[in-house]
Amino acid sequence: MTRQLKAIDFFYLEKSLWIAEQKTRVRAYDFQFTPLFSVTRPRFEEVEKTIARIGAIADYQTLYDTYLALGFELINTPKQHQMASELESWYPLIAEFTPKSTVYESFPSLELVLEGFNFPIFIKGNRQTAKHNPSLCIAKNEQEFKQIAKAYQENSILHWQSVVCREYLPLMLLKKQVRDKVPLSFEFRTFWWKGTLVGSGPYWSEFTTYNWSSSQEETALKIAQEAANRLQIPFLVLDLALTQEGQWIIIECNDAQESGYAGVSPLVLWQNIIRLEKNQRFSR
Repeated sequence: MTRQLKAIDFFYLEKSLWIAEQKTRVRAYDFQFTPLFSVTRPRFEEVEKTIARIGAIADYQTLYDTYLALGFELINTPKQHQMASELESWYPLIAEFTPKSTVYESFPSLELVLEGFNFPIFIKGNRQTAKHNPSLCIAKNEQEFKQIAKAYQENSILHWQSVVCREYLPLMLLKKQVRDKVPLSFEFRTFWWKGTLVGSGPYWSEFTTYNWSSSQEETALKIAQEAANRLQIPFLVLDLALTQEGQWIIIECNDAQESGYAGVSPLVLWQNIIRLEKNQRFSR
């Protein structure tokens, strides 16, 4: 961890919040804070709440403890990070807003899965999918289920995770589709700071241009707001999609520290967070 700390830059953003940053060289994740924002590195005496922007975090508890020893307390506690990151933690609180799901400690037999699901079945790790690879997450029949079971055990991202089977709900598809990706759907990413929306945008903006109407946005964000209120995670991402039947559902929850911006404007996102933090300080 000491070696990793050498690559981390801790800085105070607009005299409002601390950031621990390490560039990942992923365009959808990295953001150049300077010269768009004022960045300083003042001395401090108290423990400072801090946002990590260092990419995926393998061992959050260890990172949390290491930063805390330096005087930086990550914005999400280890328990909140787990709640945001693992389906088995967030699913019970918002089950009515997301597809039916069951978590298995190891890859289940087809017979066991078919007790609760019909084909097609969406399969993922408790934390994530394998980079949206459809051959590793959508089983339309018995043969594909067995192929996924075999590949799952050999995949570096998935083999160590618990297994989640989810009801496959047909989503409203985009005109543009990309080979070797799950079907691109009418999906949006939203960022929430202490229960307040601070950014939203089309999830698949890397591949095509689309947006929601004002009425669609209002309906989707009403569901997301209720989910954010229930989960009570300081820095949270909620991904929403529209089904072919016209229903908005929550696709995923994540710790926003690890999440890419997708179609969300990072400039607007950080401006909104800074504004909320300054308003909170003035109201004290």
